[in-house]
Amino acid sequence: MNIWYILITLSSLVGLLVAKYMRHKLSIFVAGAVPWLGLLGSLLYTEYFVPYQGGGASMWPVAQLFGGTAAAVIGVVVFFVARKFIWPIKDAH
Repeated sequence: MNIWYILITLSSLVGLLVAKYMRHKLSIFVAGAVPWLGLLGSLLYTEYFVPYQGGGASMWPVAQLFGGTAAAVIGVVVFFVARKFIWPIKDAH
C-alpha cells in the first residue's frame, strides 16, 4: 500500500512542477508522460537489474498498465487543478 502513496506523491509533484514552470501546449502531455515513464523506469530497473528474489511470473506489464495509468491520470488532474486555481494563465488582453 505504501507504494501507492509514493506513486501519488511523485505524480502530484510532477503535475505541480509542470503547471508552474511550463507554458507550452505540450505541457499537458508532459504532466501525464513523465509519471508514466518514471514508473516504467523503476519497474524495468527492478525487473532487470535487481537480483531475482524468487516468486512467480514477471508481472511488470500489468503493474505498468494499472500503475502507469494511475500515475498519468494523477499528474494530469493535478496539472489541471493547479492551472485552474493555483497558477492560472492570464490572458494578454
